[in-house]
Amino acid sequence: MRHLKKISLLLVLLGLSSVPCPAQKRRFPVCSPPTFAAFRRLPELSYLCPQRFDESDEEILKVPERIAALNKLADELESFTDAAWWQATVEDLNACEMHGEAGALEAEEQASLTRGDYAISLFGNQSLRLIMVTDPCYQTGYDGSVAFLLYREGGRVFVTRVLDGNYSRVDNSVGFDFANFNGQQIIEVSTSNSMPPSVKNYYFVIDPKSHRAVPEKIFKAGRTLTNQISSAIILGEPTELGLPRNAQDMQLIRRHRLLPSFSTYTEVFAGDGRDKLKRTVYRWNGRFYSRAN
Repeated sequence: MRHLKKISLLLVLLGLSSVPCPAQKRRFPVCSPPTFAAFRRLPELSYLCPQRFDESDEEILKVPERIAALNKLADELESFTDAAWWQATVEDLNACEMHGEAGALEAEEQASLTRGDYAISLFGNQSLRLIMVTDPCYQTGYDGSVAFLLYREGGRVFVTRVLDGNYSRVDNSVGFDFANFNGQQIIEVSTSNSMPPSVKNYYFVIDPKSHRAVPEKIFKAGRTLTNQISSAIILGEPTELGLPRNAQDMQLIRRHRLLPSFSTYTEVFAGDGRDKLKRTVYRWNGRFYSRAN
């Protein structure tokens, strides 16, 4: 059914992999008075939904009214030049959005963050920010959305649309990270889904001339290079899925550095009737990742 309650992939993974120690206390962000003074509501995407298309039809993404609305929204995001907004952490800005005023989060607000059911729309650091915008007409039952990447340089903000028409059954299905490499930041925009349990990541760099995000093609697929990589998620004991005991989910960045190798997984059907995962290892050769097996 279209409006079934979405599965939180994060909670599924936590339930299968580990139980947090009761002694561990999570530090929740706070909407301080200076942060609330710098806080700005993120703009919303608004256009008249075309009646000739079902809300799951990708043709909606191409209608002129939608494209015009996206361009207008990008122009508005370019006005996010306030230094105080960029200096505030995204965690504290998100706390201001949730709380609505200066002050600490209330118990229920903290619980909502812990459960992962509060939609996070802002990610990033002091020079790069990813903003998620809900699409009012496309995949409304699955959080249809658009992602804009903001880059701050010389007092100006440059905006690039890096995801369009993203949707998922997973709450907070989009993530952001970056790796420092050869004097530039390789930007990772990750997406996840639950049917089937999988992730798909996209990689970008900032073009030094246009100051906008461009695909960073660091994966060799056959004879071509691409900026996208996907993998199934390990749900359960790795050995029961035909994997080594120490197998880990796909991860390319750790502590803002590219890892020398990583693994992806593909679902296969074994002869015993149980699903298995096939592992593919990628290694960095100095310019891109290529298959090692």
